[in-house]
Amino acid sequence: MNGVLESLLKFILSEEFIRAAIFPGITFVLFYALFTVWYERKLLARVALRIGPLHVGKVAGILQLVADAVKLLTKEVVIPSKSSRKVFFISPVIGGFIPLLIFPFMPLGERWVIFPSDVSLLIVFAVIAISPIPFIIAAWASRSKYPFIGMIRLGFQLFAYEVPLFLALIPVIILSGSLDLKDIVYAQQTIPFILLLPLSFIVFLISSIAEVERIPFDLPTAEQELVAGWTTEYSGVLLEFIQLGVYLKADALAILTSLLFLGGWHGPDIPFIPPDIEQPLWLLLKSLVLLSFILFLRGVYPRITIDRLLDIGWRILIPLALLNIFIAAFLKIYIL
Repeated sequence: MNGVLESLLKFILSEEFIRAAIFPGITFVLFYALFTVWYERKLLARVALRIGPLHVGKVAGILQLVADAVKLLTKEVVIPSKSSRKVFFISPVIGGFIPLLIFPFMPLGERWVIFPSDVSLLIVFAVIAISPIPFIIAAWASRSKYPFIGMIRLGFQLFAYEVPLFLALIPVIILSGSLDLKDIVYAQQTIPFILLLPLSFIVFLISSIAEVERIPFDLPTAEQELVAGWTTEYSGVLLEFIQLGVYLKADALAILTSLLFLGGWHGPDIPFIPPDIEQPLWLLLKSLVLLSFILFLRGVYPRITIDRLLDIGWRILIPLALLNIFIAAFLKIYIL
């Protein structure tokens, strides 16, 4: 018995378990998603000259998130009579957890990665590409007109923006010569790729905003037009899973953009802080700046129309992404 307890304790204290369970594993990921919700509410409150969450929790309403989560968990889950009941229930649960699969392959430092891989960028993009599928199925399973219209819009939006999202990665791969996110960060030790590939950065950032359906690209869930779009029929814990998946994906894309274009964990040395703490600190700070910009748009920018959304994706972003591939090839051959 003592031997079993010793083995269990040794496993819990092992570096692999700490990475998977605490940092950069599931505990950190979930807390970061909760922080994003709180941070968005406080940021938008400041934009609108309001206070935001205040009373629940002694510090800036920090426990308001817990109160809201408990409220959703205790609400009744209403399943429409004409819906495909099993698919209606399972799809948002799967969709809420799929973005979690992105984080194990993204390094938050030289030592802080759960599953290192020579093709980690390819794996991350594959997970991002399939993550909307459960939500599209969830909208179909609702068998309701507003979710159906939202589903159609979501499909058009994904076709228009996942193509430039992928094309914007190719110049990064050309300059770094690798599909490993660690190697991509090492290649930016001298100069971040945002300075060499500004067009790719802009295309990738705009496509990422569209990927997570943030304003001005929130047409699939436009409240004024579609009640809540493809999420209209969802309530209670199922709605909580949907929101979890959306915010996890936004956090993942902000960190991924920092890894690809902002030099990852590279930054000035901070006195008295060891590299194992300094590296994820710099990366998270960069991702927070990007996240602030993405969230800030909700408070200052109007929703665009569907025709303008498609025009931006097909007529502007894709040609810009293709142009930057030739620029990256020129830089690789003749300059770098």
